[in-house]
Amino acid sequence: MSLHITLAQVKPVIANPEKNINKIKESIEKVYDSSDLIIFPELFLIGYYSKDLIYRLAEYVNSDRIKRIIRLAREYNINIVTGFAERDSKYEILYNSALLAKPDGSIHVYRKMHLPDFSVFDEARYFRRWDGDIELWNINGFDVGTMICYDIFFPEISRAYTYRGAKILIGISATPDFSMPFFHKLIEARAIENTVYFIWVNSVGTFDGLGFAGGSRVIAPLGSVLYEGPMMKEDLKTVELDLHEIRVAREKRPVLKDMSLADVELIKKGFLAKK
Repeated sequence: MSLHITLAQVKPVIANPEKNINKIKESIEKVYDSSDLIIFPELFLIGYYSKDLIYRLAEYVNSDRIKRIIRLAREYNINIVTGFAERDSKYEILYNSALLAKPDGSIHVYRKMHLPDFSVFDEARYFRRWDGDIELWNINGFDVGTMICYDIFFPEISRAYTYRGAKILIGISATPDFSMPFFHKLIEARAIENTVYFIWVNSVGTFDGLGFAGGSRVIAPLGSVLYEGPMMKEDLKTVELDLHEIRVAREKRPVLKDMSLADVELIKKGFLAKK
């Protein structure tokens, strides 16, 4: 069994969701006949560096623009994952979110759990962190766990997805060039410690002097790099994932079998002790 995934390392237009939806459409038109899933970077719909315009450009999940993305999924029979700024309809608060639009017209949303507020990052100014549960996304019969950028630094999320049945982990990012070496190491670790595929799709381009590096990657379940996108350059690449490799990896490194509830309790005790 296999899944064909396209990494859409595409430069967004800052604060222009209409043009970015057109970029989604243009990218899909190039790959839909050979791909099951196309993945765009963090906050792609408005561009990560939209600053205070985020307040004005955030979308309800039932907005006309989100409906356009759903129509693209239906029309081209392809699953679409993209980052967007989500506006909560009840409280009008914002989340840094990832959207899955499926060909059957259904949608799923993941909300970022860890918001960086150091160095050049100021996400906590705009967004609320998500403290709720996580959900596996089923894509063409495969269970997938999704996270956004800084979430990858927290291995508990990846492990939680894996114990729920994930075989593939997706991370979408807007990572500047000086942070990219950290992410390349982390996604290899997340793949190895969970014996899963890890798909990392990063933004690209220079905005207000800050360079977003690209360098998107596909990591195999034992940590080898199956594909690496170019630096500071747009790229559209489809990679086939062979799900049989998950079984092989878990026979060679049975980390999931060997972890115990006692390990989890040690983490809990350490966390409570620091308070």
